[in-house]
Amino acid sequence: MAHLCTYDGQSRTWYGPSVTPVYNPAASVGQIFNDILQRSPSRIIQIDIDTGAQMNCAEFRRRMIRAVQNLTAAGLVKGDTVALANGNSENVGPIFCALLTLGATVNPLAPGFNKQDMAHMLNLTQPTMIFCEDSNYETVKAASVEALHGTSPLLFVVESERPDVRHAEELLKETGREESFFPPQIENSRESSALILCSSGSTGLPKGVCWSHAYVINMLGSYPIADSTVSFNFSPLYWGSGLFTMLGSFGTASTRLITRKPFCAETFFLAIEKYRASFIFMPPAYANQIVRHERASEVDFSSVKMLALGGSFVSEELRDRFDRLLPNGRTFNTVGISEVGWVTGDLGQRKRGSVGTPMINVSAKIVDEVTGQDLGVGERGEVLFRFLEPFNGYFDNPEATKATIEDRGYTRSGDIGHFDEDGYLFLMDRQKDIFKYRNFTISPSELESIVGRLNGVREVCVVAVPEDAERTSELPAVVIVRQAGSTLDAEQVTSYVEGQVSDFKRLRGGVHFVEELPKTQSGKNLRRKVQEMLWAKIGSSGSC
Repeated sequence: MAHLCTYDGQSRTWYGPSVTPVYNPAASVGQIFNDILQRSPSRIIQIDIDTGAQMNCAEFRRRMIRAVQNLTAAGLVKGDTVALANGNSENVGPIFCALLTLGATVNPLAPGFNKQDMAHMLNLTQPTMIFCEDSNYETVKAASVEALHGTSPLLFVVESERPDVRHAEELLKETGREESFFPPQIENSRESSALILCSSGSTGLPKGVCWSHAYVINMLGSYPIADSTVSFNFSPLYWGSGLFTMLGSFGTASTRLITRKPFCAETFFLAIEKYRASFIFMPPAYANQIVRHERASEVDFSSVKMLALGGSFVSEELRDRFDRLLPNGRTFNTVGISEVGWVTGDLGQRKRGSVGTPMINVSAKIVDEVTGQDLGVGERGEVLFRFLEPFNGYFDNPEATKATIEDRGYTRSGDIGHFDEDGYLFLMDRQKDIFKYRNFTISPSELESIVGRLNGVREVCVVAVPEDAERTSELPAVVIVRQAGSTLDAEQVTSYVEGQVSDFKRLRGGVHFVEELPKTQSGKNLRRKVQEMLWAKIGSSGSC
């Protein structure tokens, strides 16, 4: 286990495997894309499982080049910001790569953002061009009118049948100049932003996380996955897992499966059985539905080598159940954060309760939450991460940048945890999720793990409700989505939990049942939205 993580006791730093990236970070992302696509023209880089359409590298490059040339003709120039509010579809990948190649800064947005969230990000980044789809066209249009202060960005709609819009497919028309294409150079790749990612937004409105061209290139060159890898998830490019899979189809020579559909067990089974997906990412909420599905025991999972789980707490019971379905692979517990990327995973060996060791070219520290002092093995504090270099800060938010990137270039994750003697990280909770009942610390994920073991529980989220009008203390309340047909009641839940926890952890905020939990686009519970929903239900006094 130890070879995957090295601990320097003098500096109190944990290091993942050190790999020299194979691409030059002084280049541009577009130069790297173009070189990789030219090197293996016949390799299948993308399969659309909704239509069966396959795209090889030569065709992907042809569409990317045409998009670069037609975008240039449309007036897009190096340094412009472009918002991309799209799910996955056949041409989103080539257009995304074309935007980066041209030197635009791309801000992927959740296609399901409501008007408020969409307007917030558009107001922040002020894009000169926006891509969307039929399903969110009206929302995007209304948000842009509200956010862009009278300016009118070019708005392209992907796979649209509307007659009154500009169709993104017109950017793929033949130019006659494809053969003379050479990707433009990006000056100062360490300062030029390639991407503005949205921070998770699980505790507030998203911030814009800036990744430079050098950052993306180093990431492309750091993850060696076998050529035969077929990767799949339901995430759009807005989410880290969707972006990583997109970049992985270049950096690791994998084939990327895409679908326009939201999570659905039958679509997942199609990706496994017909298209033989081997590397999969999904959040625990989706995985839980798969293992409980009536067809799960009949599906041929033999192609799956790695099933990465992350985005929220992953229970050991869920992993055990999924592992029993995988004859040639296993589940992996992973952690990714927008500011750094993929930061930990138990790639070497599973250790129960742990999220694994630092990933390739990632280093980590544990610091005291009060003093900021570096801590050592077994000592609990805030977890800090760093990739080969820091991200470029939050867009137009120097205060948040200064609060997040400390003097040595490490990013504050907001997670509380400790490393053991083998370099395995154990997370306690999000710093912002932890609350106190009469000075006793309550960990939502601990209670969620307990409640999640109950028969009849499909999904669970623990939040705080105020004990009194002055909010001098907070009570743990549990919000549950029952499995279909379950008759589980509040008394059963309360009795089960009280038999396993200390008195101060009892569910004094009550047990509440709902039809569904509010989620991010990738299936991660939005705890703040759950809390708002519950407070509205029971009243701000906290009476249950």
